[in-house]
Amino acid sequence: MPGDAAHQGDGEQIRISALKAGSASEWRALLAAYGPHLLGYAIRMVGDRGTGEEILQDSLVSVYRTIDRFEGRCSIKSWLYRAVHNRAIDEIRRRKRYVDVGRDPEKDYFDGSGHWQHDCPGWDGMAAKRLDDRRLLAVIGEKLGQLPHIHREILLMKEVDGLEADDICAALEITPGNYRLRLHRARAALRAAVAPVMEA
Repeated sequence: MPGDAAHQGDGEQIRISALKAGSASEWRALLAAYGPHLLGYAIRMVGDRGTGEEILQDSLVSVYRTIDRFEGRCSIKSWLYRAVHNRAIDEIRRRKRYVDVGRDPEKDYFDGSGHWQHDCPGWDGMAAKRLDDRRLLAVIGEKLGQLPHIHREILLMKEVDGLEADDICAALEITPGNYRLRLHRARAALRAAVAPVMEA
């Protein structure tokens, strides 16, 4: 599977074994470690806390019921994010908010020499000084919530939750090349969404 780790460390293997054995303390530790981040991700994906909490609960029940099938080819964190992601996408589709923006063909992004056809513009100079950090973050958060899910999901994992590329690839089941293309496109989309506010 794209992005799967070749193997996990001893600590991860011990944790997985304990989870499969039904260790209540290990499940509590897992929820304490990842629960808040997963909830935040779910809420930002669907736009409201109540639905986000339902998504997280459904996802954790699914993970609990299927832990025996976890083979350790990716990190447990990636697996948890994949479960929440898949359930969030189901909810977005149910609400008919699912937007297909394509499969990111390389020809749309690179020129003949392998450079980006359209690079993301910077926000340096006076433009960046016109908004204080708090207002800028509020605008970015608002615009992020309005992006198509395919942009929102990768930005949330990378920029908000700080996941590594391998974990994101495993959670979204994409290749490293597709990850780089999608992240670039998502960043460009967010910049384009925020730019009118910056320039107003």
